[in-house]
Formats: sequence, structure tokens, C-alpha cells
Amino acid sequence: MKLSVEIEHFPLRNPFKIAYHTFEDSELIRVEIEADGLVGRGEGGSHPHLQALDVGQDQILALKYDLEHGLTTDELLERMPRGPARNAVDCALWDLKAKQAGTRVWEMLDLPEPEPLTTAYTIGIADRDKMIEEALAMSDYAVLKIKVDGSSGFELLEAIAQVRPDAEFIVDANEGWHFTQLEEFVGRATALRVRLIEQPLPRDDDKALAQFNSPIPLAADESFHGLPDVDQLADRYQAINIKLDKIGGLTEGLQAARAIRSRGLEVMVGCNGGTSLGIAPAYCIGLLASHIDLDSPLLLARDREYALRYEHGQVHAPLPELWG
Repeated sequence: MKLSVEIEHFPLRNPFKIAYHTFEDSELIRVEIEADGLVGRGEGGSHPHLQALDVGQDQILALKYDLEHGLTTDELLERMPRGPARNAVDCALWDLKAKQAGTRVWEMLDLPEPEPLTTAYTIGIADRDKMIEEALAMSDYAVLKIKVDGSSGFELLEAIAQVRPDAEFIVDANEGWHFTQLEEFVGRATALRVRLIEQPLPRDDDKALAQFNSPIPLAADESFHGLPDVDQLADRYQAINIKLDKIGGLTEGLQAARAIRSRGLEVMVGCNGGTSLGIAPAYCIGLLASHIDLDSPLLLARDREYALRYEHGQVHAPLPELWG
């Protein structure tokens, strides 16, 4: 077996702003593991809250000997911390396993039959008219995810909802609100077809949600990093967003999805950015999810070869030439 690791940059079509950061490109770490002429590939993406990719690259290279001599996905969970680097390695190992077995990853994992998944399209923070224009332009997408911050909320959503009466909405504050803002928002927004509010409060200040009976379901994002967090968050949120870059790969991601469902919560699957190679493994989580947010390739100026197919607001299963 042979390991290779590379850090790459994929430019975005436009700068993408959330409550605490503006992204100009997608910085990625790509892992390839070759055995007997077959190559397994995986990708992880950078994020302000996650490990730096050069640190992750060093962690991967420290395991080079073990990875080239059969380190398994289960052993990887014990040998590397959660984050985009472990995600890239884990997904490369799954891709290689599927190619060696002559099958697809979802078949190996006994997941539901693949089908097109309805995904949200995310509109980043910008001038209100620009956000409205983008909502109109993405008319194929029946679910729009609207990024907001501490200065925006109901009025912005109302303006977008008026021009897209056919759409449902996920509102994502990325920790940008305080509790009284959340209370005010849900009191006014129940008629605006909001299916989910994502991470309204700072991750270290969300205990108040345990006593809050929100009429609109709440989803944890920044508050959730891995399987051990599920129990703690179960009384605060009605859904949990699994991002493979945070949780460190498909192996723990599927464990978390099943734990979330076993506690009566809804699974959401999301992304920090990245190409179709990074989204393809998350598609597998999407087969168990109620809320899908796997649109990051649509925000890129260019994608990888054999890119995922997005059509009529849905993302299709990856081709074997891409992953899995």
C-alpha cells in the first residue's frame, strides 16, 4: 500500500459569509491510499473551529507506516483525533475497501438503497437584495438555508419568503443570536415555513435551550463534535447536524447518526465546504437523515472530475469513479 497526502485550494464562485467568518476559497486536504492498482480517496476541509490542515497533514504522515500496512477504520478512531484529516483518511479507507470488494460503500454498511436526496441550498450573508436575488435564481431548490447573524433574523427571512412562497427554510445563526433574539424570532416566524433553526446560541451558552419549548425545531451544529456529545444535547435540540470534517469521518459519523435516531432526534447532515469528493461520503449519512445540506460543490468555481450530479434541487449518488 502507498499513502499520499496533499493540501489543495478550490476557489469559490463568490465570497461566502457566515456570522463569524468570510470564506474566499475552500482549503482541503486530500488523501490517497493505493493498493494493488486500486486507489481509495478521501477529502477533508478546513474551518475556523477545526484543526489547521498542516497540523492534520503531520498527523497523517505520522501514521504513514501503519496506514501502508493495513490500519483499519476502527483502529483509526483510536489513533487520530476528530477533524478533517481523520475524515480524509477514513473516507479514503472506505473507498479503497469498496473497490477491493467490488461493491459500493452503502452496500457494505447495510444502508438504505441510494436515491436522489433533496438538499438545501445555502445563501450566505450579504446585502438583502443580493440574498433575495440568489433565492430567486435558485428556483430548483425547494429548501433554502438562510445564513443570519446578530443583526438579522425575521425581517430578512420574511423578505425572502415573500419572493419564494414555494420554499421551506432552514435558518442558520451560527451561534450569532442571544436567547431573547431566539424567543422573538420563533414568536414571529412560525408561519414562514421554517423547518429548522440551526445553532441559534453560542455553543457554550446553549443550556437554556433545555427549558425552551420551541415551536420550530432546533438543530445543534457548533455544539456537536462527536458521538459523546449526543446524550448531552438530547434535551436541548430536536436535531443534530453531522459534519464529517468535525466528527472525523464516515465511521464515527454513522455511529452518531444511529445514536441520534435511537434517542428520537432527527439527523441532519451538513458540510463545511469542499468538492464532490468530500460530499460523496456524507451522502451515505444522508440516507439516514431528515435534513440534507450538501450543497458546497455548487458554491465552487470548479469541482473535481466525475462530480456529483445536482438536478432539480436533489443530489444523486456518487459515481464509483468519484468515491465509494
